Amino acid sequence: MKVQGSTQKVTRKLETLRSSQQFRRVYTQGRKFSTPYFSAFILKNDGPEQRLGITVTRRIGSAVVRNRCKRRLREIFRLRERNATNTTGFDLVLNVRSEMLQADYQQLEAAFVQTLGRIEMYLANHPAKNNDVHSGNESIQ
Repeated sequence: MKVQGSTQKVTRKLETLRSSQQFRRVYTQGRKFSTPYFSAFILKNDGPEQRLGITVTRRIGSAVVRNRCKRRLREIFRLRERNATNTTGFDLVLNVRSEMLQADYQQLEAAFVQTLGRIEMYLANHPAKNNDVHSGNESIQ
């Protein structure tokens, strides 16, 4: 039920990478950026959507710990998404490192913002290649 005069913001659902094939394409064709807390793999796509995938291995900790890591990164991405390359579509995969467990939110956010700046420079200088699922042999250098 919608309340008349409501000033609620309408937020769209976060686009995510789901299949292992999508993750693999980003790993093989994309570019890697490293931070102390996570590794970021980016692949420019032809569409306008910005899709996110997060991986956290079992060696990081229990399911509760792994899910907390994913929630923190998703929230940072969600808050920064509007500022980041609004017209450019890309697939982003974040691989969590064990150092993330000791980091506070501000440290993660600073690392993400720094990485995002590097990603934006990369995307601006490299045109999208044909990211067809069947063309997995191409590599972005």
